[in-house]
Order: sequence, then C-alpha cells, then structure tokens
Amino acid sequence: MKPRQRSILLYSALGVVGVVLVLLAVLTFMDWDMFKGPIARLASAKTGRTVSITGHLHVKLWSRTPTLSVEGLQVANPPWEVPRPLLQLQRLQVQVELGKLLGGHLVLKRVEIDQPDLYLHQETSGRANWTDTNTAPTSATKVAPKPFNLPAMHELIITDGKVELNDDPRRLQVKGTIQAHEHSAVEDPQALQVSGKGTINHQPFSLDISGGALLAVNPEHPYPFKLSINAAGNEIDAAGQILKPFDLGQLQLQVAARGPDLAELFYLTQLALPNTPPYQLQAAITRDGQHFVVRDIKGVLGRSDIGGSVDVDGSHNRPQIKATLSSAHLYLSDLGALTGSRAATAGPLDRENPGKAESNTAEPKMLFPDAHLATNRVRAMDADVQFTATSIEAGKVPFSEVDIHANLKDGVLALDPVRFQMPQGHLSGMINIDAREDVPSVRMDVRATNIQLDQLKGAGPAPLGGVLQARAVIKGKGDSVHNLMGNADGSFAAVVPHGDIRAAFAELTGIDLKGVGLLLAHDNGHAAIRCGVAKFDVTDGSAQAQTIVVDTQNVLMTGTGMVNLGSERLDLSLHGQPKKFHLVRIRAPIDIKGQLAAPKFGLDKGQLAKQGAIAAALGTLLTPVAAMLAFVDPGLAKDQDCSELLAQAHSDAKASGAALPAASALAH
Repeated sequence: MKPRQRSILLYSALGVVGVVLVLLAVLTFMDWDMFKGPIARLASAKTGRTVSITGHLHVKLWSRTPTLSVEGLQVANPPWEVPRPLLQLQRLQVQVELGKLLGGHLVLKRVEIDQPDLYLHQETSGRANWTDTNTAPTSATKVAPKPFNLPAMHELIITDGKVELNDDPRRLQVKGTIQAHEHSAVEDPQALQVSGKGTINHQPFSLDISGGALLAVNPEHPYPFKLSINAAGNEIDAAGQILKPFDLGQLQLQVAARGPDLAELFYLTQLALPNTPPYQLQAAITRDGQHFVVRDIKGVLGRSDIGGSVDVDGSHNRPQIKATLSSAHLYLSDLGALTGSRAATAGPLDRENPGKAESNTAEPKMLFPDAHLATNRVRAMDADVQFTATSIEAGKVPFSEVDIHANLKDGVLALDPVRFQMPQGHLSGMINIDAREDVPSVRMDVRATNIQLDQLKGAGPAPLGGVLQARAVIKGKGDSVHNLMGNADGSFAAVVPHGDIRAAFAELTGIDLKGVGLLLAHDNGHAAIRCGVAKFDVTDGSAQAQTIVVDTQNVLMTGTGMVNLGSERLDLSLHGQPKKFHLVRIRAPIDIKGQLAAPKFGLDKGQLAKQGAIAAALGTLLTPVAAMLAFVDPGLAKDQDCSELLAQAHSDAKASGAALPAASALAH
C-alpha cells in the first residue's frame, strides 16, 4: 500500500475514533432532562394516556446493566374517567441485562419503584381505564382484554405501594398495598406481597398474594406464587406458577374453594354458576391467554360428590363454557337448589340487592320454589354442560341414574334431555327457558314412562299399584317456578292402564272406602283398577279437571274440580258409582282440599250424592279420552281395559237411568 493511502486510512480511522469519543463524551455528560418532553410525548402516543415527567431523567449507558431512572412519573386517566392519575410514582429505576438484550431477550436486572399509587377502574360496559380505548364497547365488538405480559425481572423493590381497584361488573371495590422486599433471599417464599381489603357486592372482601424471590428468576422457568381470597364466607386458596415470567396469560393453579353457594362466585368469575348447597371443591386450572381449562375437579356439593372438567373460552363477547360433570353418589335434594328449593337460595354475594333479605315467611309452605332467575347472568355467557349421576338418594323415589344436558346460547337455556331413570320406568323431558327478556318465557314437555308405582318407597305398603304413564306440556312466563306456574298454559294427563287400590289408601286418607262404594277384597286388601285416567287443562295458572276416571271391577270413580297453581290450592272431588245395584250406594264424595304440598282428604257429608248427580259426573267421560291417551302414549289407546272403559260406563249409566250419548272415542 502506498504511503499516501496509508495516511488516508490512518486519518480516517482517527476521525471515526474521534467522532465516537465525542459521541461517548456527549452521551456521558449529556443532560438527559432535555429528552423528557419527547419521551413523554412518545409514551402518550403509544398508551393513549397523557404521560408526564415532572422530575429528573437519568441514563447510565456504559455498563453491563444499563440503567434508566425517572422521577415524578405520572400517567393520566382517559377523559371519561375521574380527574386523578391512573399511575403516579416518585421514582422508577430500571436496570437491563445487556447480554440478554443482545441475545434478543429483555430481562430486567433490577426494578425499583418508590411510592407508586395505581388507580384502576372498569365500567359496567367493560370499558377500563387501563386499556387503549376511550369508547365503551358494544355487544358486537366487545372483546376480553389481553392479559398483562411483563418482562422477567431478577430483583423487584417496591416501597409504600398503593393500589385501588373499582370493578363495576364485579361490584368490587378494593384498596390495597404492594411491597417487595429489598435483598430478599432466594428461599424467601414471600418476597413479593400484595394485600387488599374492600367489598364485593357490598360484602367484606380481602385478597392476599405472595410471590417467591426474584433473584433466581429465569424467563424459561416458572415463577411460583400463592393467592388467598375471602368474600363473605367464600374462601379460595391457590398455589400456582407463572409459566413464563411475567406473562400473566400463562398460569397454572391448584385451587381449593369452599363456601355456601357456587352461584355466589358470579361476581368473582363473571360466570353464571348454578345455585348449590354448601360446597367444597379442588381443581387444577391452566390458563393460556383467554382459554382456561379446569380439570381434576373433586369435591362435594351438599352431601353429593362432584367431579369432571370445564373449559372456558373468554376471548369472545360472552365467555363460552364446555363442561362434563358427574356424580357417583348424588342426593337429589342437593339438585333442588337449582330451582331454589330451599329456605334461602341467595346468599349475600348472590343477591342482586344484598341489603334486602329474602322472604321465607309465606304460609302455608309452597311446593313451587320462588327463587328468581338472574336473567342478566344467563345472558352473560354461553355454555354446553353434560351432567350424569349414578347411585341416587331420592327419599321415596328410587332413581338410579340422572342425565342432564344443558345448552345455553344467546340467552336461551335448553335442558334436553332431562332424564331420571328408575329401576322400572323413567322421567324424561325437555325444558326451554328464553331469558333474552327480563321475564323469561318457558316451555316444558315432561313424560313419565312405564313407572311401576310399587317401587315408590314408603313407611308401609304402597296405596296404589300399577304402571303410571303421564305427560305434562306447559308454557308460560316467569323468573321463578312459582311465577311460571301462576300464569301457565298447557295440559297434564296421567294414565294407569292396570293396577289396584290398596287398603293403605284408606289408611293414608283416613276415609272409609265403603263410603264411595269401593269394597276391597277380603283376601288381599285391594281392588283391581282396570283403567285410571286423569286430564287437566291449564289456563292462566288454573288447572281444570277435564277427565278423572278410575274404573275398578265394582265401582266407577269420577272426579271434578280444579287446582290453582299460583296459590297451590286444591279443590277436587271424587265420586263413586257402583256398577251393580246390590253394592253399597255412594254416600258422599271424597273432597281433596288444602295445598299441593299438604293435601287434605275428607268426606263431604253435607252433600249426599244423588243418582242424577252421579250420571252428570259421568259426563266427563264424553271428553275425547282417546286423544288424551295418545297425548300421553299412542300405544295406550289400544289398551283393552281402557278401550272398554267408555263402553262399560255407557251401559252402567243407562242402567242407572242417565241418558248419555254414544261414547266410542276411546274404543278407537
């Protein structure tokens, strides 16, 4: 190389070194406060919140751990929020591991935060002051916010931290403190501590979070923490880990929960869980973004065990749930809480107006529950739940298996099928609840198929024997079972094509059955039923008897009356017509009065029956019974004994002097 070329290269190199040295000197002795404005404006543009720096800005570049220090940092709330900062702190200092940064990983060597004050608020619409939008979301565009994703950090120091959270959808108001130990040991399980107290749905609430030491945190290894929540008697304890510190969208938890009613967790989970008796549950929960998997569920609801798994997809407008649940030993009384069949369905967290106590002073006791369905909760999520149970404890009803499939979509809940299996026969049907309006519309179609009455348990022999077939089709409006039945329309029909009335029936009612002409056989204490049918038409909550007929060998019993499903008052009367003139004549009808939950039987001794009255009562048989039988089960219309019922009744009525038109509807 020529001397001239070497000189050019040398001076060029010296020039570059000089520029670098000057640049280094400038960066070293630069007044970084001149960048406060540009940095604040850039941060404001990125966050959508006004960012200001009222103190000094310090930067240390020439180190294996470059350091940035900011004093007097404030982040303002959006325009629609209260006039107070979203975040303000006295000082923030961050040290970055240069080697990791050059390798493509952001790892914070040390983070110091002095006197942070954080205010978080979410409106009922879902708009929150920590998101990057200033408009309330619509039902069509609302999307669950992404979980926080913070970089990994080895040492966190927080002094005198304060946080306030007002979460309107959860009716949650909490004020708390945040502390992180300085120079915490690696073995310290509580290096990070967050605690808060407040209210949820106007009831006491407390929260405690503790995390392990950060000195050994590795972005590729989980970070452990513990969580404890107490909300008006609902206790939740969890031990978990953040799979990739500190990406809060990647979590694993082992959770234990206990409380008076699962429905009370609505304000914590925003999931419309069913009403239950007191519960104790354990489960493993995994979070991947907005997808939660709850597996290995084990526990009890009341006295019933429960197990299974649940998937929750929270990335949509409404959370979407898929669940498969089972019970190996179910107490049917524990399922009663689903419809509010208990003294106090709504606990303090569950009630929409917790200051107002539930009224349970109604007299007399009602059969239909009056617990109200929270339609806003039903509309808050979609769900597909399969529940099965074996080994059922149901008192006098020997259920052997339960199978329920619940599908909730766009505010419409469909229970199809609902099936209760018995050793002989089953109950099954479907229930549709349209909760898109504040007062739900309900349709139900429920059947009893081939239920052997002898299998019903009791203290003594069964009062009735035979096989029961029945069907109820009901529709109406109401946010409780009681309100629904009070305005229901539809029909109910029951048939016992073969069976018998036992002496136990007389013992049960306290009535001398001879008074209605029904003689029990002396050898076995029963009278055979050739065919028994009953049909009620339901209009505006009033069930009017259209047909009540019990045909035995010696007596034809008919019934009249109605049942008020709103007040649950009974007003029925059974009449007995002997088929042969030498039998004891009817003396008085049997009255069935009182409440559905506690009917009272008695003889109406004030009105002696007359032949003409009996013949008139038989007029109920002119109802198209064949159509009623087909309504319950098409095969019943061909039953021989039931087919002969009208023809026999027609001839008996003629013999008694009553003129009845030909009644052949049932024969076909």
